[in-house]
Amino acid sequence: MRTGKQYLESLDDGRRVWVGDELIDNVATHPKTRAFAKLTADFYDLHHRPELADVMTYVDEDGVRRSMMWFKNTDEAGLKRKRRYHETVIRLLGAGSAPRSPDVNNSVLRTYVDDPTPWSEQSIGTEGRDLTVGILDFVEQVKEGDLNAAIAFVDPQTDRSRESAQAESPALRVVSKNNDGIVVTGVKAIATGAVFCDVLNVGVFYRPGIPEEQIIFAGVPANAPGVTMVSRESNVRDGETVEHPMAAQGDELDTTVIFEEVFIPWNRVFHLGNPEHASYYPQRVFDWVHYQGLVREMVRAELMLGLALLITEHTGVGALPPVTARVSQFAGFHQTLKAHVLACEAEGFLTPGGTYKPNVLMFDFGRAYYLENIARLSAELVDLAGRAALVFPTEGQWQQESLRPWLEALHTGPVGRPYDRLKISRVIRDLFQSDWGARMATFENFNGTPLLAIRTFTMRRAELSASGPIADLARQICGIETVRDEATGSAYLTQAEYARRQDSAAAV
Repeated sequence: MRTGKQYLESLDDGRRVWVGDELIDNVATHPKTRAFAKLTADFYDLHHRPELADVMTYVDEDGVRRSMMWFKNTDEAGLKRKRRYHETVIRLLGAGSAPRSPDVNNSVLRTYVDDPTPWSEQSIGTEGRDLTVGILDFVEQVKEGDLNAAIAFVDPQTDRSRESAQAESPALRVVSKNNDGIVVTGVKAIATGAVFCDVLNVGVFYRPGIPEEQIIFAGVPANAPGVTMVSRESNVRDGETVEHPMAAQGDELDTTVIFEEVFIPWNRVFHLGNPEHASYYPQRVFDWVHYQGLVREMVRAELMLGLALLITEHTGVGALPPVTARVSQFAGFHQTLKAHVLACEAEGFLTPGGTYKPNVLMFDFGRAYYLENIARLSAELVDLAGRAALVFPTEGQWQQESLRPWLEALHTGPVGRPYDRLKISRVIRDLFQSDWGARMATFENFNGTPLLAIRTFTMRRAELSASGPIADLARQICGIETVRDEATGSAYLTQAEYARRQDSAAAV
């Protein structure tokens, strides 16, 4: 298994990276990037801690011990084991400070490898090449090296008032093909954490009017000739681990990737040219990312509940009935998200590749519930903290002998040490009142799909078609015959069967 040291060494590979106005020489050592590189290295090192061996690793059928990110769960017990792995990573990496850790990024590959044949058969312009060989080989390469395959799917925003604007977009497109592979030029607008990856997992979200040449799913090395990564300004508070305990852990950086005449060999091309095929995967290719996202949101809700309990206890208002009622909202928030996690696991199904997959509707609507409530509850937590979330001394002020007695008196409550309240205040400030925290909130809002898209795309799932099985009871009560055949032309059946089989067992 890969170590953190090996990961950090791999980052010095000649990749071209801009962070803000600066061209970075080495991602592992530069002040704007080294903290998050170290956090990712910590991810790899978690797998080598003996006390975590049963949670972080497994022994495969060949007797090789591997990271749990490669574990194939074939039943509910296996899925729960996989969840405990994700949850451990989240808890030990700052309660979600690394939303796109390698286990999350690589989970996208599960949709390819679970049922690779349609990706090849539905391709256009590959002259009959069997792309499944390359899909399986790529996943095996990432698995053997414990590589980090960052997700690069989002295209530039264009004029959405007309479909023809898609063809005018600077989005990534195929510009030529030959016997060895394809050449692509253009941009992927957002590839979160790409700066810290080994390889880019390039894909596309379907948009009406998207031309065939923009439908590309492929693997591209981060240091491939012609690839330039342009990241936004970093929000890291490098080295400020005491004053900014959360923001000092690093900024994973949301990045635009520019491709200038980049060559991709055929054995790293997973799908080409079919907008209809791409339309089946606005959510399905991200299902495993979104399941882990719900687990992360559950842990984040637990953190918020704990912070609410701690700060109200320290300020002496926690036992007041109006405050207790307000804090109970955080308990309900956490328990509801936990219920979504447990229910989606209990109501799972087997995919075409024999993977036990959590109930899609339950984790999608669980994510929607989080987004519907997180802004309000974030503001509620800051309000409960009062001035403790805004007015508190710096570490330098606290260490001044002339100021310490006054500051201790100012932060003394009915329980706990004054300095403990300062620690709580710093975490609340970083999470909810800093550029770093605001970026994290924005990321959750747009992670794969924002709230409106979650609702829209989820309603396109096969189960929620009016002609699908979920409406069978209503048809029975109404006395309407249930007929599902090609002659009906129903929305339920016009979706490809291989796509429906990624939604639920009942969707076939």
